[in-house]
Amino acid sequence: MMVGERTARYGIPQPYIEVRFPRDTHQRTLRAALHRLYADVEMATPEGALWNVHIEFLPDILMYSGGRAYLELGEGTPEENERATAMLKSLVG
Repeated sequence: MMVGERTARYGIPQPYIEVRFPRDTHQRTLRAALHRLYADVEMATPEGALWNVHIEFLPDILMYSGGRAYLELGEGTPEENERATAMLKSLVG
């Protein structure tokens, strides 16, 4: 797992946790892992945070398949992005 950031529409940061599995990983296993990651992110989200959690399946890339759990920030401020990224990093360890 790795924490990263991409930019959504209108330049709003979108922090994420990405997971990768070997290409031959069964889709059911991949989906279960992403739903578990989604639940972990939701449970770690502080009360009152304005962001939404989403998951996204990534297409097979070379020898990997995977996906990500990403945050759609409510305000998109640098402070909110910093809090969100710190929370995701705490989950990855």
